[in-house]
Amino acid sequence: MRTLNKKPDLKPRLMELETGYVNKLLGLELEGVEIKKLLERMRFGVENLGQGKLDVKIPAYRADILHPMDLVEDVAIAYDYSRFKPEIPKISTIGVEAGGEIFYSGVRELMIGFGFQEVMTLIMTNVNDLFKKMNLPLEPVVETRNPVSLNHAIVRSWLLPSLTSILERNKNREYPQKIFETGLCIDPSGEDCMKLAGVVAHSKTNYSEIKSLAAGFLDNVGVDYEIESFEHGSFIGGRVASTAYGFFGELHPAVLENHGLEVPLTAIEFNLDALFSMKN
Repeated sequence: MRTLNKKPDLKPRLMELETGYVNKLLGLELEGVEIKKLLERMRFGVENLGQGKLDVKIPAYRADILHPMDLVEDVAIAYDYSRFKPEIPKISTIGVEAGGEIFYSGVRELMIGFGFQEVMTLIMTNVNDLFKKMNLPLEPVVETRNPVSLNHAIVRSWLLPSLTSILERNKNREYPQKIFETGLCIDPSGEDCMKLAGVVAHSKTNYSEIKSLAAGFLDNVGVDYEIESFEHGSFIGGRVASTAYGFFGELHPAVLENHGLEVPLTAIEFNLDALFSMKN
């Protein structure tokens, strides 16, 4: 039986590079000959095509060169970063935080003032964590076409499941545990919004505690609100309520059992974009 010996293609790839593009990005005034020498120092083959253009031969082992900008980076490395002179950008404005970011920072400081510890979780999750373990039926969500892992195959639509998963991993730690997160969530239509979620875990936490926390939070934010009755599969009936900005209550025993938790949990989740819009 004949076997075919396949050899790797080690021919260099060609990429055209304009000297004007290099100088514009680096803020220099290099001649084509100088750029050619710098690229050759980085082991590229270079031919001067004239009219401010270079034909660069990229070795097969340089799989990281995907765009002319990558060549510019190698020019900068060969030129030596220490030779660049710092300059103040010639712009007509001064950079400041956007109004939304200032508001989100204030929210985080407020939650820390309430005794919570901030956490950060991944925006990607899975159906089991987002719905099944939270005692909810499946709902439409944004899915990835070719997920690398089934544990990170969909985009979260709310934050609370991420926090309960953290408590599940920390169930051997001492109580009380009070954690919160502010982060992006995406609805089934693909629209994103910033949300806040907080969870309280200890043997005596109850609806009254989380209601006072929710009311204190909204009072400090400075918005008008009305607390209304609400139904949600993740919470105990009669121990959950909502406002125009979100909901809060005592989590259902099924949720605790699904996460292997042996202490009560209370939680809040608010739409920060809605709160920010109301304030502005």
